[in-house]
Amino acid sequence: MGKLMQPPEEHELTERSKLIPILDRDAECCERRDSTEMTVNNDGPKELEAHFTLLSTVLFAVGQTIGSGIFVSPNEVIKQVGSPGMALVIWVLSGFISLTGALAFAELGTMIKRSGGEYQYIRAAYGKLPAFVYLWMCGVIRNSMGCAVIALTFSSYLTSLFIPHTHPTFIIIKKSGAAAAIVFIIAVNTYSTKCGVVMANTFCVLKLLALSVLVLLGAWKLGQGEVENISVGFEGTDMNPGTWTTAFFAALWSYSGWNCINMMAGEI
Repeated sequence: MGKLMQPPEEHELTERSKLIPILDRDAECCERRDSTEMTVNNDGPKELEAHFTLLSTVLFAVGQTIGSGIFVSPNEVIKQVGSPGMALVIWVLSGFISLTGALAFAELGTMIKRSGGEYQYIRAAYGKLPAFVYLWMCGVIRNSMGCAVIALTFSSYLTSLFIPHTHPTFIIIKKSGAAAAIVFIIAVNTYSTKCGVVMANTFCVLKLLALSVLVLLGAWKLGQGEVENISVGFEGTDMNPGTWTTAFFAALWSYSGWNCINMMAGEI
């Protein structure tokens, strides 16, 4: 006779133990620790207190994806490729790449339900040292640069409402405003996670309204017959692969943010 079939629950636990042994060992250690900032889940490791509802989670993901990139990248993409047709191809391909990444992270998020995102996945697959190095790389380089670009873009648009770009103090005011915005966001999230959620939802709604206005203005112009900028199609396309790479980076920057939910999986 063949081997007896394991019960579904036992089989699932066995498969999970084989897949993420490091996280399972950490779960056993976490259960022996006391912390006032975490809540204990009898079925798994300690996690941060859940503050995000379904609506807040969706708005947070949309707000992270619709960041500063969509307001600055379109000009860079079409400048690099040289034609509206090729620019649309770059945007579609970048969207497909981002979609595949989002689907992969959705699967990982249901398997490893802990805050940390890529850190947790790298730790489970390759160990603590690669995950630690990746975390420091994100903190020192990737995330820091991303926050700086977003803050500078916000400050640039806000400052331009009151001071022209040619004003001698424009650069100083723009950088000061960006630094103040970063400090303000840090202070709000440090004071209260719930306040941070409300602020993120508010900014998401404002960004959706801004994009809606841009889309309506574009549709209005098309309705008036102003199609000279898109009627050229692929004419004038730059066939240099190097410029295409730069365009892809700009487009992918606009789509970035689809992995943010996994960073806070324990708070949902």
